[in-house]
Amino acid sequence: MAFFLELITPERSVYRQEVDQITLPTVQGEITILQNHLPLVSALVPGIARVVANGVEEELAVAGGFLLVEEGGRTRILADSAERGHELDMEVLEEARARAEKIMAEMTRTDDAAYAAAAAQLEHELARYKVAIKHRKTKRPPVIGAGIDRAE
Repeated sequence: MAFFLELITPERSVYRQEVDQITLPTVQGEITILQNHLPLVSALVPGIARVVANGVEEELAVAGGFLLVEEGGRTRILADSAERGHELDMEVLEEARARAEKIMAEMTRTDDAAYAAAAAQLEHELARYKVAIKHRKTKRPPVIGAGIDRAE
């Protein structure tokens, strides 16, 4: 059974379609949303989101945001950013990961807020890297529609 998922970022609409399930990294831990999930609002943390539509799974790197599950199962995700595996460039990711690791090393002697921000940035870069690696291994085009302009 499917439910309607809308995943948007400040720049674009990433998904607007029926999906079977979505697994997301939240402040409470990783959660999976299925059809008829109880209404819920939660904050997202940087990590990997897994979307399953028509039995096919796709991973995305997300960098935080908010999740809203409405009565009836309609799910809306307002993400700071969300990137699909085919959109990620490995060379750029390697550089970003190295920069984030360097910043983390430099932040060990600073205040807690600066260290937490650096840790979140590193977590986001690692999620992007993992999504890109998995996409390169499977070498299949995305099968889940992007930005489908359909309302429910």
